[in-house]
Amino acid sequence: MKLRLTSLLSLFVLALLLIVGLSVDTRQSAAAPAGSNFTYLPMITKPYNLTIAGLEISQSVQDASNGVPLVANRPTVVRVYTETGDGSNVPNASVTLTATRGGTPLTPVTSNTQTASGASNRANLNSTFNVVLPASWLSGTVQITAKVNGQTGSGFMQTFTFNTVPALNVVIVPIDYYQVGASGGNGFYPAPTTQQITDWIMRAYPLSNMNVTLRSMPYSFTGNLRDSGSEWSRLLSETRTLKNSDGAPSSTVYYAYINFGSGCTNTWFNCSGGIAGIGFIGLRVSVGIHNLPSGFGPEATGELAGHEIGHNFDREHAPCNVTGGIWSTDPKHAGASIGEYGLDGIGGALELYSPGAYVDMMSYCDPVWVSDFTYKALYTDQVNNGAYVWAPQAESLLLSGSVAADGSVALDPVYMLPTTAVSPQNSLYHVELLDAAGNIIATHPVDLLVAEEPGVTARAIRGVVPAPDAPVAALRLVEAATGTAVANRTLSTSSLAANATLAQRSETATVRWGIADVPANVRYTADDGLTWTTVGLNVLGGSLEVDLTGLPGGGNGRFQILLADQGTPTRFEVDLATPLSDKQPTAWISGPEVVSAGAPAALYAFGSDAEDGALSDFVWSVDGAAVEADSALFLHNLALGEHVITLRATTSSGQTAVASHIVTVTP
Repeated sequence: MKLRLTSLLSLFVLALLLIVGLSVDTRQSAAAPAGSNFTYLPMITKPYNLTIAGLEISQSVQDASNGVPLVANRPTVVRVYTETGDGSNVPNASVTLTATRGGTPLTPVTSNTQTASGASNRANLNSTFNVVLPASWLSGTVQITAKVNGQTGSGFMQTFTFNTVPALNVVIVPIDYYQVGASGGNGFYPAPTTQQITDWIMRAYPLSNMNVTLRSMPYSFTGNLRDSGSEWSRLLSETRTLKNSDGAPSSTVYYAYINFGSGCTNTWFNCSGGIAGIGFIGLRVSVGIHNLPSGFGPEATGELAGHEIGHNFDREHAPCNVTGGIWSTDPKHAGASIGEYGLDGIGGALELYSPGAYVDMMSYCDPVWVSDFTYKALYTDQVNNGAYVWAPQAESLLLSGSVAADGSVALDPVYMLPTTAVSPQNSLYHVELLDAAGNIIATHPVDLLVAEEPGVTARAIRGVVPAPDAPVAALRLVEAATGTAVANRTLSTSSLAANATLAQRSETATVRWGIADVPANVRYTADDGLTWTTVGLNVLGGSLEVDLTGLPGGGNGRFQILLADQGTPTRFEVDLATPLSDKQPTAWISGPEVVSAGAPAALYAFGSDAEDGALSDFVWSVDGAAVEADSALFLHNLALGEHVITLRATTSSGQTAVASHIVTVTP
């Protein structure tokens, strides 16, 4: 025991001598007298007390408690808030985010090196570390830990859930617009062939994917949209009827698109002020202008579509320069403020939008972004109503009509066709189906639809009710609150026969059925009725000239004529003699054109085809090299300079469309 203690003491003395020896530098200082020796000891400084105060995770807008829901596979930024004990900033700092999902580690991501704020605040984007999350993190429940590099401790940890949201399906209906009887701007404005809405909607809406079909057959509308609010109501109503006749699901947005013209010196629109769009509240049908000049704002066309489609998502106006509807009572949203800090340009040039400067997109003020109040409502509506749910079709009566300011109702022609049942929203009316003796066969609830913009109010009846086995001789519309019958329509119970014929030429065809005094809807299918393209609404005269150039090709194309106001199913079909050729698809890329060095770029693929509708078979390349991605492409660590992003979209028949997009990475 005594020997062991002596050995330990000897070892201690030896170690001390080694330490002292290592700390002594016998080099002579150039500033010291010859023969002098100095000892150099390591300098010890007090480490910065830099800590992480919190995390804020945003995809368009977020509150301080991270209460705005997150969408899976949507570009996401984490703002890392830092602080020091004395509030001093710390140079040359960085943070690393690590994450696990279900206990499985994900690839870490490290921020750029920057001066860390000693007191980060939400109003200053540069006071936080802003880290764009990798695509692999953006699903399920993820536990994120943020840690200051070079600091000890466990870091700041928080758990987030990325929720699955259905893709938004949009059919853009190009309008061939003939303006007549207006105070100025009369003439023909051809249907748009491009779109300008996907970029803004993908940035502002709670979506990770958007399927857009450019309807191949334009719809022809003649009227006076310059001066008449009722004409906007009529176009909106006809777009709704078009959607019903096409057999589109209720979850799909039909957006009618009118060409503005080349500028305020060549347009039908009154550039000093006028109606630019309208949309039903709670029904996914709306109308808006394409190609608004930059004088209305650099992103006016996309913002307009966001506003009108917002109505379709059951949003009313936000109270700024317009009478508000259902709006937040929280003081932070006063004056239609966005209420919280918005974040735009994720995957591009990041911008912070202050609630003191920006107003909600459902208002009539500028500049606009989406508030947390509206964003949460859009999220809920898309989760509840955005998914396409297959359901068997049944023979149904399609009811529509207009409601005047005094409550009087004018019912439109009634059509019977196989379709999917529609659940009523408000059941403010009900319809009674009557037999020839006036007895009630069945009663079904129907809805009152409302669309409002300053200067125009559209109120419409909408109902899709199952057709009974017995012939329907009449229907009666009854106001639910009072039990008062407000409209009637007589249906024919006699069988009408027609010999439908078709005279086909190279680019046009004439469809004839010979019953001149009964309105008819005419539609076309090339896939045996799986999809329909309506080519004529409420056609009188017993014939219709059809432009074949916009119709889907392939298959055994045929026209169907549906007669209105029939108590039993009455429709006729006629085949094309020569199948139409497949149409060329189109593709485009939405996303940023300028990206800061070190930041990722988030790009979205879109494709549309007359035969297939929205496309999903995409192949990406970056500067000529193929990369793996689906409808969204996340690019990290691009070098400075220009990069050419190429998208190839392929149809089911093997046709392709190619689009290019240049991304410039700046220092």
